[in-house]
Order: sequence, then structure tokens, then C-alpha cells
Amino acid sequence: MTFPAQPETWIGRSIGDRQRYRLERRLGSGGMGDVFLAMDTLLGQHVALKLLKDKLAASKSLRKRFEREVAICAALKSDHIVNVSDYGVTDEGHPFYVMEYLRGDSLKQLLKQQQRLPVERTIKIVTQVCEGLRLAHSGIDLWWSGATASEHVKVVHRDLKPDNIFVVPTALGELVKILDFGIAKIRDESIDRTNLTYGFIGTFRYAAPEQLRAANTIDARADIYSLGVILYELLSGTDPFGFGAQAYSITGMGWAMAHKTKPPVPIRLQPGCENLSPQLEAAVMQCLQKSPNDRFASVEQLKKVLKATITHKPEAAIDNSLHPSPPAPTHPQPSVPVTPDVATTRAYIPPQPTETEVIPSTSLPDTLLPPHKQEVRANVQFPAAQQSNLTNSNTDDSILISPPARHRRLSTSTLFFVGAAIGVGIVALGAVVYSYIQFRLTAQVIDEIQTLKHQARYEACASRAETVTRDSTVYAEAQAILNECHLEHAKQLAGSSNFAEAIAIARQIPQDSPLYSQAQILIQDWSEI
Repeated sequence: MTFPAQPETWIGRSIGDRQRYRLERRLGSGGMGDVFLAMDTLLGQHVALKLLKDKLAASKSLRKRFEREVAICAALKSDHIVNVSDYGVTDEGHPFYVMEYLRGDSLKQLLKQQQRLPVERTIKIVTQVCEGLRLAHSGIDLWWSGATASEHVKVVHRDLKPDNIFVVPTALGELVKILDFGIAKIRDESIDRTNLTYGFIGTFRYAAPEQLRAANTIDARADIYSLGVILYELLSGTDPFGFGAQAYSITGMGWAMAHKTKPPVPIRLQPGCENLSPQLEAAVMQCLQKSPNDRFASVEQLKKVLKATITHKPEAAIDNSLHPSPPAPTHPQPSVPVTPDVATTRAYIPPQPTETEVIPSTSLPDTLLPPHKQEVRANVQFPAAQQSNLTNSNTDDSILISPPARHRRLSTSTLFFVGAAIGVGIVALGAVVYSYIQFRLTAQVIDEIQTLKHQARYEACASRAETVTRDSTVYAEAQAILNECHLEHAKQLAGSSNFAEAIAIARQIPQDSPLYSQAQILIQDWSEI
């Protein structure tokens, strides 16, 4: 059997039952095959046709995977997943399947055009991706050849990336669709149907750490990690690991090491991201946790948190978390899940005086004195001696000029000092409360880091310690624990014969650390193995 040497040789040919599909031009190429724009001559409309790459066509196992892709895609019925309508095999033996032809742009194309997307647009796109993934992750019913009953199987995409997310403009707004479930892993707890389970399938730049370790327990949380990388790029215009403009020159091994060992840069530290809400940053960073157990448990949870970040003002969320809400709020705010990272690092905003707490004005109400005598009092001034005499007289004017004590106006200077004293008191009280809260928060951070270390969760420990800023009073203590975690993590990896990873982790220990010399000795020993 012969195969065309180049994808372009297919253009102009008709394939399928009764030569139904005429290939007009190539739209793109993916990990599994080439995609062509084709004319459905039966219905008279354009479709997208995916054809298995010629270098893979001779492999029976890969052809079976391709056929499985068709069954999976056809069963995934969602507005946010591309629709599969037909499949077949060419005369030369090339499997193909037919999809709806989408007119729009992939996220990769949008990022090339705009570098980053506005927050609200980003969240609307990603929440639609979550909705499509929800169907796949929850499972579909499939009938396998020779089976007497259907099986409910869960589908993990395993290759989410900007190329595989398509944005279609419609009259009702942007419609987002997920493409290419072709390398999806059917998560079947009882039976594994492929001998390729332990091989890496995906794109290094967006792969979850567990995918790169060839774990055989890949689940929906791997897609959440990949979606976190995409979300980070959409909001910041760069990758989570500080590669920046060099990202496209990083090798697969470089990306693998970053995903497995390098803490992601908090997104609000990226240029232009300073005004992102703490809640949104927390959601992004939770997606990027190294351990699946530390991420969102489902895309439904992620979707809920993301939608909440644009529904409610971030300032309100911060205020309500640190001091009591007003007794009778006009619009009750729903509870928004917040990770410990945000809760322990958000700034304290001292309570401000409300409208009912205004300091009294420098004059008493005019109703204290008879209306017909107020103007005289306001305009007449007397020397001190005359005032004394007038005070002792029994005329009506003496009452006008020197009213009873309960009716006297407080002087401007007196009220100024009273107001200043109250203001100083409020500021002092706020400072005390602020200092106390900061003390409690920093102590809580150290407790969390220590707990993660004692639990031997070294990656999570390092990630948490990295969030402590240099201006923090516990920065030095956090760095010391961070280096201890790095050293123990490196030893742990070396014990599993992952010497390359162990060396990479140990090299993160700085020269000013007491553990530096010990780390260097271990690095030398591991390098010789």
C-alpha cells in the first residue's frame, strides 16, 4: 500500500462513501493528523475533514486510537465541543472523520493578534471551556465492538492548548468550542484498552506534571492544570514560569522540568497584571498547583469561582473577609471559595467612618437661641471688661450675649482639638488592629509552610513559601524552610532514581543558605551516577 508523501497531494481529491467529500485546502496540522477544508457534495456545504497523518497510517495501534477518537467525539454532544458528523477510510487505508467547519479564530490566533485578552472576555471564554469539559469529565456512554452492554466512561482531553480552543463570533456573542479530543484518554477504572497508556501524549508547554511523569492515573485535574496555563497566558500575555520571549525556544525537557519543579510566578507580579483581583489570582494559581490534590476538584468549581470574580467587586470581597459586614446589607453577597494563599496574604483595610460618624460642626443648631436675637449675637463684639459688666447686668442683652452654659457654642479651636483627638484615636486603633492582624496572618503562613514540610509535601511547601514577599517580616524564616523543602525534595527524587530532577531542585538552594554546601555535595554525587 502506498501513501502520499505530502499533505498537499490530497487537495482536489474526493474521498468517503461515493466520493462524498472533496478536499479543497489544508487548514492545519495536529498531533494526530491533517485537517482540510472539504466540500460535502451531498449536502452542498463546507466541512472540516481530519485525515490521519501518513507516517502513522501503517500502525494498527494508532489507527485504533484514531477510530476511538471518532467514537468519543461523536458521543460528546455539547455546544462547546466541535460536532463530529461522519467518518470513514480512504481507498489507501487512511482513516478520516468529518467535523463542522468553524469560522472564527483559535485562542492561539487571538493571542498573536492581541498578546493578552481583557479579564471579562477571558473569563467568559474559559468558563465556556469548563462547560464543555464538564460533559467529558462526567462521562459518556459508549458501545464497544462485541460488547453486550454500554459502558459509562470518563474522558480527559489531555492536550488542551490555545490551538485546540476555537472562538466563533455569533449574534449572541462569542461561542467557544473545544477541538481535538483525538488524544483523549478514556478513564476506565476497570480496563485499559491501549498499550500506549504509559507514554506521554500532549503538548509539553501545557502538560500537567503528572502527565510528564507518565502516571497511569491521569484524571480531569490534568485538564484543569492545562486550562490554568492557558488562563495565565490569556490574562498576562506570558507563561507562568518567567520564560517570557524565550518560551518558544524552550525544549520539551525544559518545559517538563518547569512544570514538575519550578513554582509559577504569581500572576499579579507580571507587568500589567497588578490590578487583577486577589480572587482571580488565587483561582489561576490553584489551577497550577503541582499536586492534583491541591487544584480544583472539578471544572464546575473552577467555573463558579471565575464567574464570581467578575460578578462582584474584589474590594468588597476583601473588606467582608476581614471585618464584619454591615448589619443589613442591601445586596447579600454569595459565598466565594477562596484558597488559603489569598486569605493569608490580602491587605487589611482599616474601617473608615461612615456618614453617621461625622464629627460635629463648629456651631450648635440655630434653634438654641431665639431667632430674632441671633443676628445681634453674631455681629456684636465686646472688650473683655465690657463683657464682664454686661454679664452681671440683668438686661435682656446680657442673656443674648452670655447665654446659659447649656446653650453656649463650642469654639472652633475647641472642636478642632476634639476632632483631632478622635481622629488620632481612630488611627491609633486602626494601627493596633492592623498590626495584630498582620502578625496573625504571617504566623499562619509560617504554620502552613511548616505543616506542608512535616507532611513531606515538599512541592506544595515550596510553592507556599515562594508567595512570601521580601518586605514580609517572616521572609527570612520562609526562605529557610523553602531551602529545607528543596533539599528534602531533591533527596526524595534521588531515592526514586530521578537524578536529573533532583539536581535541578538542589540547584535552587542559594549560596547564602547553610544547606548550600550539603546540596553541592549531593549534586556532585548524583551527577556521577
